[in-house]
Amino acid sequence: MAKKQKWFEYHCTESEDSEHAELWHHTHQKVTILSKLKDTEISMYKVRFADGFEFDVFGDELFTDPTNFERPDYSPVKLKM
Repeated sequence: MAKKQKWFEYHCTESEDSEHAELWHHTHQKVTILSKLKDTEISMYKVRFADGFEFDVFGDELFTDPTNFERPDYSPVKLKM
């Protein structure tokens, strides 16, 4: 059976200083849902991104259609020299 795929949009602190910055860097990408986490008060899922990065995300961050995204794309900050 094929794993289900959805689109991911990061919904927390959008900052390089965030403890979840790596997750923010993966916003607006398609993910494969590996499993639904048990024993959590909120719906959470373990997902894998195309580059192999795996993380636990909230159910409200997963979409079937990317036109429902509310936040801007991640764009790396270029260092000034």
